[in-house]
Amino acid sequence: MTTRLVAVLGGVRPPGVYRWLSRAHPSAVRRELAAAGWAVHPLDGRALTGRLDLFDRCAEELAFPGWFGRNWNAFSDCLGDLSWLTGAGHVLLWEHYGTLARTDPKAWQQAYQVFDGAIGARATAGVPPLYVLLRGVGPVEEPDGAGTIPML
Repeated sequence: MTTRLVAVLGGVRPPGVYRWLSRAHPSAVRRELAAAGWAVHPLDGRALTGRLDLFDRCAEELAFPGWFGRNWNAFSDCLGDLSWLTGAGHVLLWEHYGTLARTDPKAWQQAYQVFDGAIGARATAGVPPLYVLLRGVGPVEEPDGAGTIPML
């Protein structure tokens, strides 16, 4: 298992949004995390050029319920819940995250804030953790200018 994934599984790094520089193939990541009872949800960001693209791909990959309304509030509600999914924890592996940041900076900023907020709400609620791993070329600074996106 990669050292960085051990940090996730062992709780060494708290749930959050991280840049992940690993070259591990998504199927290898899935196998490693599945062996520990975790779920990996790959998100190919190459076609995510706006908020609706992000909503649709996440709804598909995370099996959002039928009540998902394709808006930021519903997106946040679904990410904060995920009770319909099994797993000791969840990792959203967002490949090519820079596409959304480049093509729709406002959607990127809102997505980052919603992911961060939902992750915090999940931690407070004591439900299985959610990590968002950003991989590929993209911003290194948080979209609100608060600092650098931490690396895992």
